[in-house]
Amino acid sequence: MESQIATTLLYILICYTACRLNWCFLAFFILLFFCKETHKCLYTTITMKNIYTLYIFMLIFICFTQNIQPQSKFGNVTMDEMNLSVCPLDTSASAVMLLKVGDTRFVYNSIYGFQFEYTIQTKIKILKSEGLEWADQEVGYYQESNSRKEDIRGLSGTTYNLENGKITKTKLSKEHIFDEESEKKLKLKKFTMPAAKVGSVIEYKYTIVSDFFYDLRDFNFQASIPILYTSYEITIPEYFRFNTNYQGYVRLDTRRTPENESFSINYKDGSGRTQTHTERCAAERISYEAKDVPSIKKEVYLWTIRDYITKVSFELKSIQYPHSLMKTFAISWEKIDEDLLEASYFGGNAKKADMFKNEVSKGETTLSRAKEIQDMIKNKVKWNDKNTAFPRDMKNALKNGTGTSAEVNFLLINALQAGGFDAFPVLMSTRSNGRMPITHPSVDAFNYTITGIRIDTMTYFTDAAAKYGDWNLLPEKCMVPQARIMKRNNTEWVDLTMLANSSILKTSIFSFTDSKYEGKVTDTRKGCTAYNARASYSNHKDEKDYIESLKKNLACEIDGFSITNLENTGEPLKMEYVQSIDAALGDEFLYISPLQDKLYSENPFKEEKRVFPVQFNYPMNYVQLIEIDIPEGYVVDELPKAERILFNENEISFTYRIAQSGNKVKLHYQYQLRKLQFLPDEYESLRDFFAKIVLKNSEQVVLKKAAI
Repeated sequence: MESQIATTLLYILICYTACRLNWCFLAFFILLFFCKETHKCLYTTITMKNIYTLYIFMLIFICFTQNIQPQSKFGNVTMDEMNLSVCPLDTSASAVMLLKVGDTRFVYNSIYGFQFEYTIQTKIKILKSEGLEWADQEVGYYQESNSRKEDIRGLSGTTYNLENGKITKTKLSKEHIFDEESEKKLKLKKFTMPAAKVGSVIEYKYTIVSDFFYDLRDFNFQASIPILYTSYEITIPEYFRFNTNYQGYVRLDTRRTPENESFSINYKDGSGRTQTHTERCAAERISYEAKDVPSIKKEVYLWTIRDYITKVSFELKSIQYPHSLMKTFAISWEKIDEDLLEASYFGGNAKKADMFKNEVSKGETTLSRAKEIQDMIKNKVKWNDKNTAFPRDMKNALKNGTGTSAEVNFLLINALQAGGFDAFPVLMSTRSNGRMPITHPSVDAFNYTITGIRIDTMTYFTDAAAKYGDWNLLPEKCMVPQARIMKRNNTEWVDLTMLANSSILKTSIFSFTDSKYEGKVTDTRKGCTAYNARASYSNHKDEKDYIESLKKNLACEIDGFSITNLENTGEPLKMEYVQSIDAALGDEFLYISPLQDKLYSENPFKEEKRVFPVQFNYPMNYVQLIEIDIPEGYVVDELPKAERILFNENEISFTYRIAQSGNKVKLHYQYQLRKLQFLPDEYESLRDFFAKIVLKNSEQVVLKKAAI
């Protein structure tokens, strides 16, 4: 009896494994063989033996049902995939990635040496019209020179449609593929899948052959749409050592297996002669796999989704070829500092103060004089909207009057040095580019440079490319937690997130006329709030256009608008205007919303749960001081209740104080944000805190006619 049970369990295990591997025919024949002697009992009177056989049959059937939806395959589409109308993981998804498979392998070229081949296969089902954007694809690749470049090979694709019950194929042809130059070195290969429509399945594949083996491509296991199956494999020969960086919330099945590789390698012997030899070496294959991966979407108050997308990346730390010494790469931030400060394209470009010897002379090193020099550079050179960490041609930028962010900032650094200032570059990864990999030093992580100066014991920062920036007033993209001061013998990390003292002070005096409820408003802004207001104003066609936007936002009429210190970034920005809405007196009760301009008119946090942290833009002190004249013949019937709410011991505070004073109602409204980042486990409390603010913002003052 025990042997019979053991045999039964063995058959169940084999069938289950066959099903999981999609070997359904094998599992079926195993089932037939097992039931050969017992299948007759299925049609006879039920006995204990019948029950036993049915029990075994049901267990095997469960094994089959574990894979009702078999893994999709590239180059083949099924009727189930064509008939799929809703993503099983997310019914709201506009498309679903049925398959995404990547592979990286090293090859050796007798001319270019070692290269890597990065191959991608992708298969997507388009479910809604919004999902058609996935039919347009682009792939970036680099071509620094003929000797250092990347190529895209084997680009092909197919669009599958269901026509009259039959599956049709439309191949990706040359007329749907074209190249575009993004920058001098960066190229874009763009292609559009032909005949794509709602209901189509599209698939494409390509291989990037790259000389930049020290900079392997990242592989993302998540996208803005769900992925049913994704995998990535990389085979690394023993000659190369990489730091592997994994990030994200999706669990990956990871396997490491030893492999054998062989390359025909050219090398120089002791006498300097070139030799060719077939080298056999050990290698390691790393495999990653995930199924039913949810989509990843940007949420409010999140600097960049790139910090949280599930991906794997590699940073080269050493190479040791056969018969050669080991060569190390960027093993510490100190080594990166040394290399960059010695490099002509970085450290060398910060030693060209002679460019301004005829325009800037040495003098007092005060902040006001530093601002004068900054204004001079801004007048000479405008930013061309390109973000870079390293300048290319400062002389050309100065001559043409336009340059990249790095060129404008390096020009300022040199002009300041000509004026006697201790000025230096500050490297960073902007917020949208993602956080710095502190544990795995990487020069490629930097994408932006700003300017720093030291005056006595104080350090000040500015972005010369920002039109409305100033000393210690940076655009939000530069307010990062890790920026690196690049000063010889004194490099260090600096936190720029809390740099600017940002505030809004709105004073308003409201009163009733015959047919209007009018308010005289003075809006004074400092720091980032002033920076953003100036940028918003300049993005409108003219003042009239800006006033129209203001009217729309406040839902009122605007008269007598004026703006002060628009260009003078060293002073607070001040706007004054009169806002009015229709309001007729005479009713028994008057209902007044004291907050005509609400900082939060609705809760920004609507989701029940949140996986990512909450990251506010900058610290802020927001104050409204409001006076409401009580019209003659009316008295206060009801006022909102005064309230003060604190979050996490004053990390965020909200104050609402309202009272009657003579014939006026006075409101002191204040919101203070003192911390920028909150963890996911604080989200529920944070959502409730803002719900209370929104509720308070909607409360009204009630006036009633006075008794005669």
